[in-house]
Amino acid sequence: MANLQNNYDTNEQNKIYILGGRGVGKTSFLRAIFSEKFDENIKPSEKGITKSNFMKDDKIFTIKDLTDDESFTVTKFLQNELEDVILIFIIFALNDKDSFEYAKTLSGFIKRNLINNKDLTIILLGNKSDLGEEDDNEIKVSRKEVLKFFSNSENFFYNEISCKTNFGLDKIKKVIEDLDVKNNDNEEDDGEMEEEERKKRVKQTDKSCIII
Repeated sequence: MANLQNNYDTNEQNKIYILGGRGVGKTSFLRAIFSEKFDENIKPSEKGITKSNFMKDDKIFTIKDLTDDESFTVTKFLQNELEDVILIFIIFALNDKDSFEYAKTLSGFIKRNLINNKDLTIILLGNKSDLGEEDDNEIKVSRKEVLKFFSNSENFFYNEISCKTNFGLDKIKKVIEDLDVKNNDNEEDDGEMEEEERKKRVKQTDKSCIII
């Protein structure tokens, strides 16, 4: 089980970014992955950048939750940040078409700017898969619609999840566990890592976009 370390001293090791609109479940996802607790009454994260540091086993992760506001634009921030990020999650709500459109905008920007970090893995997540036709907020974004948009997207993976019921999260935890990253005792400069080591960080696939 991971420990929440909001004040842990780290020089932003092993950076993971969580992107998406307000209310899609970014904070719930972060807590479900690292602290294994779902809180239905949790407050949405503030707009802008919310930074947290987590330790899982002997690995330290710096997590940044990014949300647009009047003075902060996620895409502008990412322009200079993609090179040393090891993993990006883009989350939308399956009952919110607008949040999916925003996810497509973010994904398109990242695809266009992956110049020096072509092995970066981007995982698109459709949250709230527990909703059904009997719910007031029924699912409005189909898997077919998502995969149609990402059919020619390299390094993109898609999975449907529910932070509320924990559905699909075991696969995501496994992806994080399999990341080949430096730990607290490893002082190796990430920028000097051999290319072979960099490639171990991501799940390789000969398909352009797959369901995990």
